[in-house]
Amino acid sequence: MGGAKDMRAERDRFVAFAFSAADLMLEVAPDGHITFASGAARLIAGCDSSTLIGRNFAALIEESDRHFVLNLLAGLTVGARIEPVTVRLLTLEGKPGALCTLGGCCLPSQEGRYYLTLSNARLPQAETAIQNKRDYQTGLLTTEDFEARAGDRLKLARDLGAEVKLTLVEIVGLKDLVESLPPEDSQTLMGDVGALIRAKSIGGDTAGRIDPEKYGILHATPLDQDAVAEQVRGLIKQSNADAAAAADRLGIRGATLDLHAKGMSDEDAASAMAYAVDRFAGEGAASFTTLHSTEDSLKALLQKTVSRVRALRSAVSSRQFNLVFQPIVRLDTRTLHHYEALSRFEDGGSPFETIRLAEGVHMIGEFDLAVVQRVVDMLAERRRQGETIDVAVNLSGHSLESSVFMAALREILAVDPSLRRQLIFEITESTQITNMVHAANAVRQLREDGHFVCLDDFGAGAASFPYLQALEIDYVKIDGAYVKALQTQGQDRDRAILKGMVWLCKELGIGTVAEMVETEDQARLLLDFGIDYGQGYLFGRPEPDPKLEPLRLDDVPGNHRKPSDIRLKRG
Repeated sequence: MGGAKDMRAERDRFVAFAFSAADLMLEVAPDGHITFASGAARLIAGCDSSTLIGRNFAALIEESDRHFVLNLLAGLTVGARIEPVTVRLLTLEGKPGALCTLGGCCLPSQEGRYYLTLSNARLPQAETAIQNKRDYQTGLLTTEDFEARAGDRLKLARDLGAEVKLTLVEIVGLKDLVESLPPEDSQTLMGDVGALIRAKSIGGDTAGRIDPEKYGILHATPLDQDAVAEQVRGLIKQSNADAAAAADRLGIRGATLDLHAKGMSDEDAASAMAYAVDRFAGEGAASFTTLHSTEDSLKALLQKTVSRVRALRSAVSSRQFNLVFQPIVRLDTRTLHHYEALSRFEDGGSPFETIRLAEGVHMIGEFDLAVVQRVVDMLAERRRQGETIDVAVNLSGHSLESSVFMAALREILAVDPSLRRQLIFEITESTQITNMVHAANAVRQLREDGHFVCLDDFGAGAASFPYLQALEIDYVKIDGAYVKALQTQGQDRDRAILKGMVWLCKELGIGTVAEMVETEDQARLLLDFGIDYGQGYLFGRPEPDPKLEPLRLDDVPGNHRKPSDIRLKRG
């Protein structure tokens, strides 16, 4: 009798321990049906515990997380456990339910049953994980959110003294294979691939799709890349008979970067990770050598990344960069309208790559402020010499999202408010603006302060038209690809799009600038299309000393008047 009481006491003790760490406990049979439920079921699932008995556990999981959870359970071996991950539940009526932390294990001698726990996710980072943008095919984070989420996880791990690694995987040929499959098969395959990769990451929320064939995984436990490759091939073979034959021909390669190097600050480790992802996006896994010989190349990458970031930081703080100025002219009169300030670095590095690095390591705001200060100083000096010119300065969309950046920018500009009409700001789209409200407020403030604002690279990406809708701007600079297409056979579609963009801008009272104008024929066609201004080698190359050219009376510096059919709409 005493033995039975002791067993019950022991059982109750284990239940108490389990319940203290979770809100709801479930036992799930190998076929996926719930055989036991205990705890705060109404809080988690919106019903009594008894109502859950006999229901399919997967049906409780929101569809975007379902593939992922099933993959987790399928890979759970006897004696192993699921590290806590954040998932969204569904109510019994199929509506969005609670945000929960899922844990679990598979015990020996339990006939393949799963013992799972669900807890209400009260932590702010859990809600952030759900709000992150995800790729619609795989359920993985998009590149920018992956970098941000992985950066937060990396800092937390380093604070706790835990070691984490970044594995980058490239599946060469996957894009063409997926496009050859029927839509339903391709969607199922990519969902399975995404679930597989996501299950390897920390918390199930630090894996991202960098492009159609490239993936990033931040993980703490060892990751066997060969095993991942075979699992991916296995998923492909299961998806479609035609795909099965091509599975073995896919080139699957990758590299793993240890982010716990001694002597590295959190900032440098995050910089190394951001640079690695950016380089991987551009060059693929080949840039990190082969799958089995990454150690030396990754050490070199780490050193190069840290070196580049420190050099960039030094260049910004000590102004070790130069500016050159390229003219922008009115196409109808060929008179100077303004100059664009372009950055050049003393080490001879690519300005585009350096700017991307600055954005990737969250230094772009500091760099943008340094450039603005240089231009403001130059304009003030030229004015003292009796010369007045107008200059456009590039601002990253990331900078505009920061209220701290905007406060610092306005502090610089407040020193000499008379220069404001001479300073134009071009919003660059090298990375997508994520907080459109903040950006719109920033643009509105700049225009209220007296600056004109231009949207750069218009038409280059899908975000251009939403920007045009959300941001009150004065000019757009049309992407040079459309200019190049003017004299290329078979580019009627691009010409039609260009004409449509010009018409839309005229309807909105927005001036248009065409870049990369190199020939008289291009300039003539652009003028025929109704474009107002041109920039390119035809009118002048970037020079360190902007020259003040004779101007027509109707185009005085600081005025920025457009042709008579343009009417600015000021907010």
